[in-house]
Amino acid sequence: MKNKELAIVTLKNEAAKIYSRQIKDFLGNNIKIKIYAFENGEIEFIKEKLVLLSTYLKYDEVKKHTCDDAQIIIPRITLTKSSVDKVKKIEKGKDVLLFNLSLDMSLETISLIYQLGIDHINLIPCYPEMKKLPDVNIAITPGETALIRDKVKEVIDIGHRVLDLSTIVDVAVKLNLDYLIGDEKTQRYFKNTITNSCALEKLLGETNKLENQFDILMKVLDDGIVCTNIKGIVYFYSHIARKIINIDENEMVGRYIGEYINGTNFDEIINKKQSLDGKLIKINGRDVSLEVKYVKFNNFDGFIIKLKTFSYLEKKQTKLRAQLLKKGHVSKYTFDDIIGTSEEINKTKEIAKRMAKSNSSILIIGETGTGKELFAQAIHNESYRKKGPFVAINCGAFQESLLQSELFGYEEGSFTGAKKGGKLGLFEIAHNGTLFLDEIGEMDLNLQAKLLRVIQEKQVRRLGSDRLIDIDVRIIAATNRQLKELVKEKKFRKDLYFRLNVLPLDIKPLRERKEDIIPILKDIKKSLKSKFSLSDEVENVFLNYNWEGNVRELKNIIEYLANLDEKTIQFDHLPKYMVEDTDCVQSVDVKESEFKRNKSDYIFVLNELKKAYENKERIGRKKIYDIAVNKGIFLSEQEIRSILLELNELGLIQVLKGRGGSVINEYGLKFLENNKMG
Repeated sequence: MKNKELAIVTLKNEAAKIYSRQIKDFLGNNIKIKIYAFENGEIEFIKEKLVLLSTYLKYDEVKKHTCDDAQIIIPRITLTKSSVDKVKKIEKGKDVLLFNLSLDMSLETISLIYQLGIDHINLIPCYPEMKKLPDVNIAITPGETALIRDKVKEVIDIGHRVLDLSTIVDVAVKLNLDYLIGDEKTQRYFKNTITNSCALEKLLGETNKLENQFDILMKVLDDGIVCTNIKGIVYFYSHIARKIINIDENEMVGRYIGEYINGTNFDEIINKKQSLDGKLIKINGRDVSLEVKYVKFNNFDGFIIKLKTFSYLEKKQTKLRAQLLKKGHVSKYTFDDIIGTSEEINKTKEIAKRMAKSNSSILIIGETGTGKELFAQAIHNESYRKKGPFVAINCGAFQESLLQSELFGYEEGSFTGAKKGGKLGLFEIAHNGTLFLDEIGEMDLNLQAKLLRVIQEKQVRRLGSDRLIDIDVRIIAATNRQLKELVKEKKFRKDLYFRLNVLPLDIKPLRERKEDIIPILKDIKKSLKSKFSLSDEVENVFLNYNWEGNVRELKNIIEYLANLDEKTIQFDHLPKYMVEDTDCVQSVDVKESEFKRNKSDYIFVLNELKKAYENKERIGRKKIYDIAVNKGIFLSEQEIRSILLELNELGLIQVLKGRGGSVINEYGLKFLENNKMG
């Protein structure tokens, strides 16, 4: 489109430059402006057909230098809101000088200030030719501070006057550039200036409100939107469309849409008033989805074009797929959630962190309840795939046919009972993310072969389909079985084993890292908001319990104890199955040589402690001494004290502090059972 021309004629160059910048800010490269200023000397012939003349005082003179058909606009002038705010701060009733280039211009500026509703001060016109300056200490000037004499104490520079928005609209309309007036710059200009037209202010205020609402709508839409008239001339496009096409803010406005979007026949679409449901085209080397809708509604008759980058569509589709599944697509845990202080767990975490940086398959080996999925999620969140989906499935929970449809998906009608529209497979859902295959050792051999092919080819085919779908998925598998032994027994494919076991990760059972038991226990208590404590005896049992269910079993027991609502957990509070587990009490092998006195004396004390334990009583050396006297056993109180200390050292009892007495533990009970004396 050819540039439209405008002449700006002012008294001084600076004012012309300000007006030019304002108009250019709206109309951009669509307009060509030439500046004429009287301070430069005689005005030459003005060839432009539209002239903006800053003052009526020069109208006759300028008219002589223009074409007969030229239009001269005398602009409406206003002030910025920040300038007006400066004037409003002046004390009410004050006399204030108004300095400008001439008496007429000074009076013109005073009139403007009064028109803008500022009438709380008395403005006195001043100009350079004045013989005597009024005795006033404060002055206002629109950018002419050099004119003010030194004896004025306070000078307020309100800056050069600016064009009222109505003038800019007038220029745009006369040059057929009015389609640019709906731009956000118009809204911003309206907010920053004071208009002296009440009608325009109301109109623009409503328009501004609607523009804001429309702009908000465009910003929340993910699509790039382009609107054209019936001839395909663009009059609006959203910021997303601007980014996709890679153009400036107003570059495409007023131009034919086909100049900017190739790969489709816009001439045919526009001539036939057609719509285009969807087409993949190239814009700046990127795949873009294009839709065109012909719309005729009220005063609108034209086309609405939607643009969306294909990569964005693909990413969004992946997220939507995961949401449709409503499970296994979010990775919540990081390595910080793996609690433990033992050397074994810290070493395992360090190895796993290094594995996370790779894209190779990982095989996690560990007993039930050791936290294999926790590690898998942490690895995902440490990898470059962390923004992608994390999809988990337990291979041991499905029959072969059902597991196959879960992993690979199926087309509509592929088998009896298939859902209408088919179903996405987990491999598709996990695209650009991680697929966690738990209990991989339970997978059927036939399905193992299909899984191996998908991993090797990086393509998946839904059941009932002949179409291959490209996938980019990292596999993390887990098992509590010895896959190597299953391979020997021909129950697991050797080639799949080696494909999965690229990066093996072994998680030790809880009983082999006892230092982690108490920290994990505290963390579980915190999550349950429980504040109970363990007695020393119970803590000792926890440290020596077999924990066949590992962390999962520990969590179950903590949850059980939390519901007892006890401040301190004693031995008799423990679940029966835990107490009855013989592995929770280590074998007690106390040799005769370890006793400093007759073995029967120790048996006597242990028996009394056992009776007290069964009666849920506390017993100390004085009470044991009284019992010994009644039974005719010759032990002094001091000797009983020594026996108690020795039994404590041997780990058969616990001597409590203060007056808590002494308590027999499971080791002591076991010792008594093994040394019955009748």
